[in-house]
Order: sequence, then C-alpha cells, then structure tokens
Amino acid sequence: MAFVKQSAGPTPVYVAKAARVYVSGLMSVLVPAYLRSLGYSGSFVGVALAAILAGSAISNVVLTYFERSIGRKNLLLAYSSLMTLSGVVFYLSSFWGAILLGCLIGNISTTATESGPFQSVEAGVLPDLVGEDKVGKSFGVYNLVGYTASALGAFTLYIPGSQGDSLAIFRALFLVFAGVGLLLLLIYTRLSIGEPAAAPSKSISSLQGKARDDAITLSALFSMDAFGGSFVSQYLLSYWFYLTFNVPDTGLAVIFLSTNVIAALSTYAAALLGGRFGNLRTMVATHVASNLFLIMVALSSTVALAVAFLFARQSFSQMDVPTRQALMAEMFGREERVPAYAVTNTARGVGAFAGGPASALILGAGIPVGLIYTASVSKLVYDALIYMKYKGRYD
Repeated sequence: MAFVKQSAGPTPVYVAKAARVYVSGLMSVLVPAYLRSLGYSGSFVGVALAAILAGSAISNVVLTYFERSIGRKNLLLAYSSLMTLSGVVFYLSSFWGAILLGCLIGNISTTATESGPFQSVEAGVLPDLVGEDKVGKSFGVYNLVGYTASALGAFTLYIPGSQGDSLAIFRALFLVFAGVGLLLLLIYTRLSIGEPAAAPSKSISSLQGKARDDAITLSALFSMDAFGGSFVSQYLLSYWFYLTFNVPDTGLAVIFLSTNVIAALSTYAAALLGGRFGNLRTMVATHVASNLFLIMVALSSTVALAVAFLFARQSFSQMDVPTRQALMAEMFGREERVPAYAVTNTARGVGAFAGGPASALILGAGIPVGLIYTASVSKLVYDALIYMKYKGRYD
C-alpha cells in the first residue's frame, strides 16, 4: 500500500498536517470567542461543541465503514471540500442554524490534536513511508509539526482581539479556514493514495483474533479518555479562562500560543522517552501527571497561578499522543493499521460527542469548574485501566 509516491516520502503528509492543524488551532479558540461576541449563551457554546464533535464522529464512521466502496482519496477530497463549505457558511451567516451546520460539516478540531478522518488515514500509512525503525520518530515529527502549526493558529486570535473583537475580522478568518480546505484539495489530488486491495472492508469486521480484541478494547478505553478530554479541549479551556478570570482574546491568544509550543516540544520528547522506557509506560505516566496538574488549574485562585499550572500540564498532556500512535503501530500489522485507527478514532469521536451535551449542561448550570473536575476523574480512570490491561505485554 502506498499513500504517497515513495520519492516524496512523508513530506506531503507533514505539509497537509501543518496547514490543517493551523486552522484547527485557530478554530478551536475562534469559534467560542466568536459566539461570545455575538451574544450567544454558554449553553449554546456547548451545543456548538456537540455539533463539532458529532461531525467528527460521523466522518470517522463513514471512513470506517465505506472506505473501500467510496475510496480513501475520494473521502479525503470530500472532507476537504466540506471544510471549504464550512468556512464559507461561517463567513456568510451568524444565524444559529448556519453556525451549527458549519460546525457539523467542517471537521473542526476543538483542541490542538485531531481525531478526525484525515489523521486516521495519515497515521495508518505513515509507518510505510518511513520504515519500521523510524516509526516513533516519524510520529514525533508529525505531531511536532501539528502542534507548532496549532500554536500559530491559536495566536491568530490576537488579531480580532486587538481590534475589539471585530466581527468583520472574525468572519475574514473563517475564509482562511475555507482556503485551507482548498489547499488540502490540491495536495490530496496530487497524492497517490493506496486503496484497500482486497475485498474485505477495512472496518472492525476485517480485523481478526487478537487484533480484533485489541481494537474493541482500545475503542472502549479511548472513548473514555476522549469523553474526559472533551471537557478540557482548547475550545472549552479558552472559554473557561474567559468566564473565570475574564481573560480577553489577546490574552487567550498568548496563553494558547504558549501551551501549544510547550505541547509541540513535549510530543517530540515523548517519542524519545517512549523508545527508552516503552510506549505504554511513557504514555500512562505522563498522562497521569498532566491530569494532576489539571486539577491544580481548577484549584487556582489567580489567573497567574492557573496559567502556571496549565503550562505544567501542557508539558505532559500530549506526550501520550505519539506514544499511543506508536503503541498501536506495535500492536497492529501493516494491513490492520488504517482500520484500527479508523475504528478507535470513531470510538474517540463518540466518547467526545457525549461530552458535548454534558458540557452544555454544566455551563448552563453556571459551574464551569465542573468541566475540569469531570475531565480529570475520567482521564485518571482511563490511565489506570489501560495500564492494567496491557502492562504484561508492553511494559
């Protein structure tokens, strides 16, 4: 299976990742700030989040079950087109129905990472482009590129913030999102994307034996992790800092520029630690540390203290991403990886979607700190369960 021509190596994938995650980082803070500027309530901010998460889950379901019949390349082109359409919808209308439509179809990320269909394909084929001996490092680079781009995207919120939250600038930035959809169309059109060669569909039904059991188990565990993560996405954390400490958009831009730079450096370090201590051990230990710091964010009495603990949290919070991807590369064979990533990402999408309505209820009840406590407890339980399940095989 070849995703891109071998002479190109992984570079086109890194370029697509950078462009896509730049606007993901932007949209994750832009959308809640824009809704706030329009006067929408906290409950609606949560409803919009649920629409975003539902769209991501639906896209992964389509990839999982229709990959062979529709084709990977056609799906990537379709999703890129929907990104463009989403940006145009946001630009043209501030009506609540149009906003929810844009959230649903755009494959918008609510944080600096992704769990959508683009990553499902890219993460599944990246090992083939670099060789088995460089898998961990390649995922480190892949995520370093992503977090760096996301940092710049989040910082772009400084532009409308410095102009008094100008609605005209907000809408212009939605056109940037639409433009990246067009860029992805160009990139994916020029790529040679391998399609499943055999008749079996690359879904959970195509996985057999231990691979099937692992995919089911990981789906349940990742769903729990994503449920907790949905409460402390960049989307909601930026909104939490505004509600709790009245941090303006210019301040939010600087905070989340910094958090993404920290995360970018830590993800590359994670690949090195995973090679030394093992992917599972590194993944769980860093995740536990990040969630303990997250609790301290909730307990902070000043914005300076909360930001300090947030930075400490970001030093660890995303180190599980490349190590989790590398662990799955160990766990699944070459032909199993794309369906395994698609199935588990679908489960992550479903778990995250469940957090959307719950977030709306918490915000509607006026207890935003409940977002952080719910996230921390859910994620710590996930850490314990995944380590107990796989410590005998990978620790």
